[in-house]
Amino acid sequence: MTAVFDNKSILVIFAYAPAGLGHLRVTNALYRGLPSHAHALLLGSHDELIRVLHRYTSVNPLVRAIFEWAQSSRFQTLFTSIYRKILRSNTKDLYNQMLTILDQRLETPKTVLIIATHFGLAHQLAVIKNRLCSERNLRVFLAVQVTDDTPQYIWYIPGADVIFVPSDRTKKKLENYILNMNYKKVNFSVNPYPVNPVFSQPFNNMDLQSKKDQLTASHRSYIHIAVPISGAAVGTKYFEKLMNQLYLKSQRYSFHVVTKIAPFTENFIRNINDRPYIKLYTSANDRGVIDQYDQVYNENIISMEITKPSEQTFKSLIEPYCVGGPIMLFANPVGKQEEDNLYFLRRHHLMPSISEQKIIWEKANKNQLLSADQKAFFLEKARSWRGLLLPFHSYNSAEFIHWCQENSIFLEMQKMRFNPTMACKYDECLQNELNSNGVREFWKKTADLIR
Repeated sequence: MTAVFDNKSILVIFAYAPAGLGHLRVTNALYRGLPSHAHALLLGSHDELIRVLHRYTSVNPLVRAIFEWAQSSRFQTLFTSIYRKILRSNTKDLYNQMLTILDQRLETPKTVLIIATHFGLAHQLAVIKNRLCSERNLRVFLAVQVTDDTPQYIWYIPGADVIFVPSDRTKKKLENYILNMNYKKVNFSVNPYPVNPVFSQPFNNMDLQSKKDQLTASHRSYIHIAVPISGAAVGTKYFEKLMNQLYLKSQRYSFHVVTKIAPFTENFIRNINDRPYIKLYTSANDRGVIDQYDQVYNENIISMEITKPSEQTFKSLIEPYCVGGPIMLFANPVGKQEEDNLYFLRRHHLMPSISEQKIIWEKANKNQLLSADQKAFFLEKARSWRGLLLPFHSYNSAEFIHWCQENSIFLEMQKMRFNPTMACKYDECLQNELNSNGVREFWKKTADLIR
């Protein structure tokens, strides 16, 4: 079905923005699953404003509060309308970039498929798409990948040929918004969130046993934990203190920290660089950070990952017997999109409900054992969980992680497998939302789009 990409007259362009690592991670996942022999290029936005806004909304509480208010309040419709107009009126530089790409090709393509993983670029590309078609006699298609399971109105991209969303809930909410505003319809497609296909490779028996040994309380092997730092370097103090506290609990814990070399990570890197229980992976650019993150999983058997509930949330779609399927431990959410991502996991029973979470937090905080009935209940529940939300404060988080390790919660989570009756009532839900083959399905659907 994807053989259409073997055609040399078809050019695939990946468009991403410098707004943290999430958009680039999704782009990387899609690129990794690109059908063989396809002709592809990477188009990065030069708009530094996007990077600055992303960092300030991530680390500055006042700016973040303003953006969250605009996104979630009754003013969201007005805010989005203004923001959308600003984005769509600023297309000159991007259009010239596209012309340069086309002019540098030895053979002019007849069909261009643009993959956008940031709404800002998506809006701009939607505006220039028809102009490229008419002026260069091309067929141009725009496919947009929403990078969180969030129904924020800005992801309505007039002119896009297809907008991929991770859930039917987000699709319906965005369709209702369009209907209520009497806007022109676009094609929303529910597709499993695209995770790097390399991470879905199963462990061999020896490596799988090694991972189980890490999660066994009575074993003495090192427990390898990945700690990717966000592009905006949110929460570095929290992660630093958490790693220190965990190591004080047990010298089994070994950390693999991936971060970008930047002025705002300088102190963090210096503080952890000489600690024997932390291995540091760094790069001066975003793409290098993505490669370093892949390297962590290629060279180590990672049993846990401590991360923000951003796009990393959807590694929960990878089953724990696979290379990229560690126990996912989420720091407190920042922003509506991270709250929405956690809600995706909760409604599919891939993490504890709020009431269940409260019970195990309290038990861990007091370092209490579960009663026999509670233990039977929670160990059974854990077999359907892929992730856990960590309590506020690094000390409490360390207490909670170690308590789960000692009470076999993580070991039971390693047994999790997807099946239709566990997560939802219908096989269709499992296929469209809870699956690690999102990249493959993405390319099948885009092949149908352009054929």
